[in-house]
Amino acid sequence: MKPVMEYQNFRVYIREFYTEGHQRSGFTWRDFAKAAGYSSPVFLKLVCDGKANLSEVGVERTASAMGLVGVDLSYFRALVAFNQEKNTAQKKAHFKVMREIAKENASSLVGEDQYDYYESWVNPVVRELAPKIKGATASKIAEQVEFGTSTAEVKKALALLQKVGLLSKDDNGNFVQSSKAITTGSLDVASLSVREMHRQMGELAVRSLDEVDVAKRDISGLTIGISEDGFFKISKEIEDFRRRVSSIVMNDRGDERVYRMNIQLFPLTKNNLVCEGGENV
Repeated sequence: MKPVMEYQNFRVYIREFYTEGHQRSGFTWRDFAKAAGYSSPVFLKLVCDGKANLSEVGVERTASAMGLVGVDLSYFRALVAFNQEKNTAQKKAHFKVMREIAKENASSLVGEDQYDYYESWVNPVVRELAPKIKGATASKIAEQVEFGTSTAEVKKALALLQKVGLLSKDDNGNFVQSSKAITTGSLDVASLSVREMHRQMGELAVRSLDEVDVAKRDISGLTIGISEDGFFKISKEIEDFRRRVSSIVMNDRGDERVYRMNIQLFPLTKNNLVCEGGENV
């Protein structure tokens, strides 16, 4: 079985611990629950299925039943807290603890690269901009960023992009992209920084209203009343539109400027609006 520090989901870790024991010696959920001090023989199965959570005491009991001690136990505690936390800020704090534990023990976490990439709007901008400037340096790149960023921030971005293989240098010392696209994947850790990326890009869109010439931007919107079915139909149209835009980008030969396109569809009211007659609309 893989070390606990290779997991991003404690429920998966517990299930794989059970599965290995079951295959090796007929270990049952009842045996597992008893070892962890639970009266319900299926409680840990419910935890694995996402139908129950572990309390602080439960974390210690379950970890003991799995033989976790020392740094593995510390990581497991942080992992459970990370997975069960709903507040984004607290979730990030738990992930920071996980990273620190892993780093102290010469390990790297799955999803760290995606997390770091999406944590700052500067990273995707530098990834697109660096290959377009011959003999690009951090200072040259920083000078070309519309909303302003420091040379130090660009240096940090370049180091990250080269570390994760999204940028490299050719024989002439110019930056080149390793591929045309990057995906967020399905990792819980990546989703944290993706939210931050959306927030930052949304703030830049607001700034563009005052700081970018109207002839060089296209910002519009609709306020609409729709049903749930209408929402899903529009979401599908947006998905198809993104694919068409991606196709245009892939076939575009121009390198004149780096743009950001935000597509936003979100509710402005609560569900089940009620009209004057008392009927739902």
